[in-house]
Amino acid sequence: MRWSKKKYFIYGIFFTYIFVLILFGVMYWNIANHSNGEFFIFQNDINLDTKVNVFKKKMKINNYNSELDASIRKLILTDEYKRPVVKLNVLNNSIYKNCSFVFDRTLGENWADYYYFLMLKRKATHISVTNMGESKINGGFNSYKLKVNFYLLNDKSKDRYLIYDKTYLNEFRKIDTIYIWVDNYDIIKKEYFGDKSCIYPLNFYFQQLMKNSICFPDKSPFVLKEVSYGNFTYPIWNFIYFSAVTITTLGYGDILPNSTVVRIMVIIETIIGVVVSGVFVSLIFFDKD
Repeated sequence: MRWSKKKYFIYGIFFTYIFVLILFGVMYWNIANHSNGEFFIFQNDINLDTKVNVFKKKMKINNYNSELDASIRKLILTDEYKRPVVKLNVLNNSIYKNCSFVFDRTLGENWADYYYFLMLKRKATHISVTNMGESKINGGFNSYKLKVNFYLLNDKSKDRYLIYDKTYLNEFRKIDTIYIWVDNYDIIKKEYFGDKSCIYPLNFYFQQLMKNSICFPDKSPFVLKEVSYGNFTYPIWNFIYFSAVTITTLGYGDILPNSTVVRIMVIIETIIGVVVSGVFVSLIFFDKD
């Protein structure tokens, strides 16, 4: 075969190879999304990392933060998304519209760590707490409604772990405000906060509040539930990658087929890959005419 003619055959085979790779990748991707990922087995935490990234995207958490990512992973791995969470229609005030409640127990350490790292990422260094009174939520147990203001200490040379008197308030910049309901706040206040109104370090103090809270200040628990149950669109690149390691017969094993349909597709793609590769190599190295 003359080189000019053979060149077009080589190009055609190469683009056929790429087309098949992408085609099967898209098909795998569609199957994964329609099956909520159940038709695949994800090794090496690929699925968990995907869920963390989707959670962050839905919560509009930008940039990478290892501690925050680790806290989200822990929430998923400890099945926190299975806890019963409710929104109460009685809270008509717009400042409470994002609040949701859990009544089986307080939020606990895992959620406290998540919210701590979340606020830390938003540059908060200190909090102030205003007790808005004791109230009974939805006929349940008594709790204390708290207004929590978040501040950034303007002077970076000052110690971010110190407690400051309210007279130093002009040295802080207010970042955000949330409203939470905390169980046994009277005991927590007596043990940790005392009677004097101060500006407290985010570290430890905010975690103590969230650990004993029965209220989520945002939609995090609902997004976590949605993501953990696979109700999201998987990134297509994971399955383009899976298609690539299948058609090249590399088979790293970090994504595995978990259904008959996908296994048949893998067999077909592998055969196509071997045949096309063989023709490609033979045209380059063995057809000398």
